[in-house]
Amino acid sequence: MSFLSKLFGGGKTKPVAQVALECPHAALVPKWDNVQDMGVEDKATGYDCDACHKAFTPEEARTIRATLAERLRLPGSDT
Repeated sequence: MSFLSKLFGGGKTKPVAQVALECPHAALVPKWDNVQDMGVEDKATGYDCDACHKAFTPEEARTIRATLAERLRLPGSDT
């Protein structure tokens, strides 16, 4: 066994528990149909989540943003 293989575990891998985490959709990116409307949030025609690339309507994005803090809060934390 070489020095590098000893240093990096020698090819031995340990099983890693995989947890399915739901995307919190914290990074919503607005989309516009017209260049003139760009930058005006009220004129956005949709939103894409930058993490999972799911598309949302403006109404869905408002709901997601309104409940984001509550959804990100850890269970049992009072703050």
